[in-house]
Amino acid sequence: MILQLIISGLAIGSVYALLALAMVLIHKATDVVNFAQGEMAMFSTFLCFALLHRLGVPFLLVFILSVPIGFLLGAVVERIIIQPIAGDPPVNLLIVTIGLWIIFNNLAGAIWGCDPYTFPSLFGAEPIELFGARVSPNSLGMIVVAILVMGALYLFFEKTREGTAMRAASMNRRAARLMGISVPRVWMLSWGLAGAIGGIAGVLTAPITFLDFEMMVAVLLKAFAGAILGGFNSLPGAVVGGLTIGLLETLFGAMVSGTFKDTFAFGIIILVLMIKPTGLFGRSGIKKV
Repeated sequence: MILQLIISGLAIGSVYALLALAMVLIHKATDVVNFAQGEMAMFSTFLCFALLHRLGVPFLLVFILSVPIGFLLGAVVERIIIQPIAGDPPVNLLIVTIGLWIIFNNLAGAIWGCDPYTFPSLFGAEPIELFGARVSPNSLGMIVVAILVMGALYLFFEKTREGTAMRAASMNRRAARLMGISVPRVWMLSWGLAGAIGGIAGVLTAPITFLDFEMMVAVLLKAFAGAILGGFNSLPGAVVGGLTIGLLETLFGAMVSGTFKDTFAFGIIILVLMIKPTGLFGRSGIKKV
């Protein structure tokens, strides 16, 4: 029972961690908190659904295509909407992302309707025996995919020229410009990568929540809480925070009360922020204004 709960908690926590990674990635590069991240992931999943059911594309290929679909969506949003107002005060950009949240939510409802759809899982449905516990292969698959995505992201930042440029721009934008790094390109890459990660998170979430225009609302709030818990300027912190939220809410919901598991998760966040406002892995920064 405990092992099943732990694996289930880590599985849903993996989705929170992926979405938290996407939010922190954008915030580190652009200082923007993208509240539309969940709705963009939902919209990418609906596009994958259209490829699957209207064009008959094989599901494995659809799963792979969720990465470029999410990337293109994020990059287009950044180029068309975010970049023209990049020099505005941060609160303006924050309001724009909230507006994007509402736009994508209503647009998906207008195109695909408000009824939920079933979405297939890449993994089998037959439970797997693991150390005496019957574990869902979908849960194990979600964890494995999340680990692969995080590993690929680590290699991108450590081993590629573009990743190095993004790290440099997130540390000091002015110095990065002086070194010849195109900051607008870094912004576009950040939004594109975040969109790709969100696309994967959406495809992993849809089989367990059904596919509808509101499926990522609660997931986004939990991912946001995980990012705050880990530290909003720390990519590893986003992973740890997302996994922690998923694990704690699953254990609390099963052992204490399923009704108040959301309340418990956010209560932990409030407690942590009262003790350490920068989060578990966050660092205080000094900014000259």
